[in-house]
Amino acid sequence: MADRPELFATAQDKEYFTSDQEYRYARCPSCATVYLDSPPADRLDEIYPANYYSYGGIEESTAVTERIKERIDGRMLRKILDGVPGRRLRVLDVGGGSGWLLTTARRVCDRVAETHEVDLQQAAAAAAERAGHVYHCTPVEEFTSGQRFDLIMMMSIIEHVPDPGRVLRRMGELLTDDGVLVLKTPNTDTLDCRLFRRRNWGGYHCPRHFVLFTRDGLARLGARCGLRMTASHYTQGAPQWALSVMAWMHDRRWIRLTPQQPAYQHWTYEPLTALFAAFDFARAPLMPTAQMVVSFKRAP
Repeated sequence: MADRPELFATAQDKEYFTSDQEYRYARCPSCATVYLDSPPADRLDEIYPANYYSYGGIEESTAVTERIKERIDGRMLRKILDGVPGRRLRVLDVGGGSGWLLTTARRVCDRVAETHEVDLQQAAAAAAERAGHVYHCTPVEEFTSGQRFDLIMMMSIIEHVPDPGRVLRRMGELLTDDGVLVLKTPNTDTLDCRLFRRRNWGGYHCPRHFVLFTRDGLARLGARCGLRMTASHYTQGAPQWALSVMAWMHDRRWIRLTPQQPAYQHWTYEPLTALFAAFDFARAPLMPTAQMVVSFKRAP
């Protein structure tokens, strides 16, 4: 980055307690991108433990908040897919584990004829294939295909990669001429980030989120990668709020989080996510909320 980066915050893993290390987050003054200094990209097995929340898949969860999230995602996907031409659509999901979001895409649009999942966990392959998805167990940076896709979904994944520009360029190459790349990612230009910036903000998902954006910063990165932003909106980020509050409570010994009972499995997590989902929906007409959804197409 051309401008000298500034220290944004320090944080620790207060979700899974994979180490006692303190991590440093820097910010680029010109584009406001926040990034992890020396991201542990070579320690993925350590920072993503066996009980990591996404490995089970939404189909195994009965949480009310997850059912609500599934309905919200279904409405969003229906709107996106309605705008993609073609009688038979090919859809790629990146980082979705067993492919529950692909299943949702098939449910809301009967033109979705072929679905592919890219993820690092071989354990998720069997469930994905039972659901009718083609499973590719590989890092997204190494994924290749002779096919192009009408929709590529990267929901809560771009922040997990050390080189987002490389990934965006690759995804652009895999899009059809009318294809859409849709991303969901945390928004740093939001109230929860300002409140918990130096208190283990949940948006860091420390140390698993390597790069974090504002809407304008993500748009500029997309443009450098041959993509043009076609739509964007802010949405609720209740997990970020909940994790921020839970880390704050843990530090004061009001609750106890451990590697065996991480934040996502603690009894306070679900009521807090329900509370903050309502809060984010209520404030959405007035200010940017904790997550953003951005759509790109290939630039002419």
